[in-house]
Amino acid sequence: MTLDEYNEAIKQILAEQQKIAQSTATLAMSGQANPTNPQFAQIMAGQWALLQQMAKLNTDLMLGIMTPRK
Repeated sequence: MTLDEYNEAIKQILAEQQKIAQSTATLAMSGQANPTNPQFAQIMAGQWALLQQMAKLNTDLMLGIMTPRK
């Protein structure tokens, strides 16, 4: 993965997190943002998956697992 690919992947993750934030806010405003709501649980699972992806990308970056630009 190149640094440009890393940056693009992070941008996509942040865009997904923005969508999750909007969905969570909508549920919160309607009083449905709680662990017993399956939709909320699904949203939080998606957030956790994004955090794991970001952690892996950041670890790869810190360890220098990047390929030079072509």
